[in-house]
Amino acid sequence: MSADKVSVASVPSPAVLDTMVKVIMAQTEMTHEEVVGALERTNYDLKRVIREYMGGGGNDAATKATSASSSSSSMNQLRFSEIRQFMDTSDQMYYRRQEMTKIYNQVLERKKAEAEAAAAAAAAAGAAVATEAATTSKL
Repeated sequence: MSADKVSVASVPSPAVLDTMVKVIMAQTEMTHEEVVGALERTNYDLKRVIREYMGGGGNDAATKATSASSSSSSMNQLRFSEIRQFMDTSDQMYYRRQEMTKIYNQVLERKKAEAEAAAAAAAAAGAAVATEAATTSKL
């Protein structure tokens, strides 16, 4: 009789099984079918399923297959990598705009200085012409 108890795994009620599946799916990226299969394989040991998914479980082939599939990034990692990439791009664009504004202002100042220098030169040339014309008219 005790041999029958050892070979038969106690299957939890559907409500408990559903709760276990929801908990595991919330903690991992496994599908419903993968969770049910993992629970059956581990005799409905919730902690063991999650531990195997995270890569800390036993050494059997099923664990290696599960850990190989879990080596890809989780949704949370993907979400934060997208946020980081967006922020890095925004940061680069901000500094690029700041540099372009700085260069633009330098060019404007240079053109303004050149225009002032040209106006001063024209005024000096105009004054020289006026002085020359005044001296020639006196003669």
